Amino acid sequence: MSQRRNTAYEHQTRINEALYRIHADLSSSLEIARLARSACYSPYHFQRIFKQITGESVHDYIRRCRLEWAANLLIYNPNRAIVEIAEECGFHSNASFNHAFKAYFNCSPTLWRQGGYENRSRRLKAAWSESALNPHRRYYRDTLDDSGGQSVSRQVEIKRLPTQPVAYIRHVGYDLRIREVWARLLDWGSAHGIDVEAQQMIALHHGNPDLIPFDQCRYVACLTLPEKIYPGDGVGVMEIPGGLHACCQAEGVFGDLLYLMRDLYMHWLPASDYQARSIPPHALYRENHFINQSGRFNLEFRIPVAGKVTGTHGY
Repeated sequence: MSQRRNTAYEHQTRINEALYRIHADLSSSLEIARLARSACYSPYHFQRIFKQITGESVHDYIRRCRLEWAANLLIYNPNRAIVEIAEECGFHSNASFNHAFKAYFNCSPTLWRQGGYENRSRRLKAAWSESALNPHRRYYRDTLDDSGGQSVSRQVEIKRLPTQPVAYIRHVGYDLRIREVWARLLDWGSAHGIDVEAQQMIALHHGNPDLIPFDQCRYVACLTLPEKIYPGDGVGVMEIPGGLHACCQAEGVFGDLLYLMRDLYMHWLPASDYQARSIPPHALYRENHFINQSGRFNLEFRIPVAGKVTGTHGY
């Protein structure tokens, strides 16, 4: 392996640790000095390498993630107070949250709930559905004039899941290049003596495809670990949080999962006795369409939830 590739993998591995800390708790202060220490960089070099890896400054990345997730929670948890959602997403002043939200989405949090989200989504989908480079054009056309949508009957089971250690690689884009990510992760596992056939494959889904372009949504390919293994070669190691999850079985082909995600978050969740937690959902693959010959998936989609009444997170 070339020295340049070794250096790139080393940077990715170290920035992965900071990214994990950011996404593990968006409500925390997320100070640059502390994130830099977690990545074993000085604050100056951390900010430089972070932007090189992610394409954004540390400040902009954290702010965007907080605002995008707050925008989702305002929809998914319609009866929850805006100030509570703001605090959960790291805004400890309601005034600062309102200002930041309006600057980013050109709409106040209150108006967002009252139709701002649907209006923005329609405008974005109208553009995305016309792009020949978009692999999800069918999804955007199907849901363009149906922001509320028709709920499909889903059998959802509430489960308490354990914390799961995994090795992982991050990818930007809900696209077919994810195949390359899985191939690299499985090759890495085999090279480290892991019986990859005996492990589970899990995918974390960051990003609402009704709100964020498919090529900006973040996907994390994960392989469960049989024992403690240290990160390296650009592959990170983390724990997927346990607790209560709303779980739904699904089968299909590439692109079908978007319909399931939308139905669960937009219909099932708001009408249920549960609310979304500030943790991304994940899919546990029984059959992974990115690596099998059939091109079909069989999976359990899992949304981290908490009870609306008790607020119990189930950790």
